[in-house]
Amino acid sequence: MSRPGPSVHQLYKRLETVGRGAYGSVHKGIEIATGNVVALKIINLDTEDDDVGDIQREVALLTQLRDAPNVTKYYGCYLDGPRVWIVMEYAQGGSVRTLMKACPDGIVEEKYTVIVVREVLAALAYLHRSGIIHRDIKAANILITAAGKVMICDFGVSALLTTATSKRNTFIGTPYWMAPEVAQAVPNYDTKADIWSLGILIYEMAKGSPPHSNLDAARVLQLLPRTRAPRLIEGEGSKDMRDFVALCLKESSADVSAFSTALEQCIYNPAATPCGRALQDEVDKDGGEDLQRYSERNALSIRRLERGRRYKDQPRRSTWLGR
Repeated sequence: MSRPGPSVHQLYKRLETVGRGAYGSVHKGIEIATGNVVALKIINLDTEDDDVGDIQREVALLTQLRDAPNVTKYYGCYLDGPRVWIVMEYAQGGSVRTLMKACPDGIVEEKYTVIVVREVLAALAYLHRSGIIHRDIKAANILITAAGKVMICDFGVSALLTTATSKRNTFIGTPYWMAPEVAQAVPNYDTKADIWSLGILIYEMAKGSPPHSNLDAARVLQLLPRTRAPRLIEGEGSKDMRDFVALCLKESSADVSAFSTALEQCIYNPAATPCGRALQDEVDKDGGEDLQRYSERNALSIRRLERGRRYKDQPRRSTWLGR
């Protein structure tokens, strides 16, 4: 008779709590055998909010995405009585939302916003080519590692499309970042819903909060299908950034589809497109010496993001739309 494997408590040591939600909690942890720092997402199966099917889908997607760029690495899943432990890569820099809290008025300076967006685009291009919709792109779900790498996390509400032309009809996501087609009476959407959320993410970093953040979530759901798309106005970032947000927040499915295709070309064949060449041309116009002046309240997170500008020897400046 074969012996049972070691328990999760023999493999990992749980340290401080770094996040909580309806799903459970996330903790900093240590892999006992190596001393490596990991993230431990612990879900209690005894609560009404947790669906075993949802957890199984999340683990299946994370397994599929082990080699995906700019996605949190998945190391394993363990059952511990009524709890499930999902072991993942730890992001010491916290989330972009954490970074925003350290910035004046919660606004991230544009030269850092463009780095985050470039890395999120790389992840989305891979996900969408794999037929996966994330469905919850927002600052709280974008993490920064100690090395400055930017990663998408939380695939608990993600969906897999069966074909390139498939649509989803499930109402799910966070209302403030949700595309109008997801919030309509009969949802009918595909990967382009993530492009809308990307536009709201940029808006969020530029203004400190998403559109309609002063309203109740239920009210936002009512407004989304029948209100005009939000826009950044003059003074809220460069014209290039404002135009980029406007292109992400297109109500026309055809317009968004064309823009989504152009974004994929920027990532996968950068030399062939003006947008891609601009994303590769990351020259440090201002120099790194302004980092301490940028945010004295959280210089460590800013330095991590600055290191991300050199991550994997990437060029040092991204610009919007190849201008």
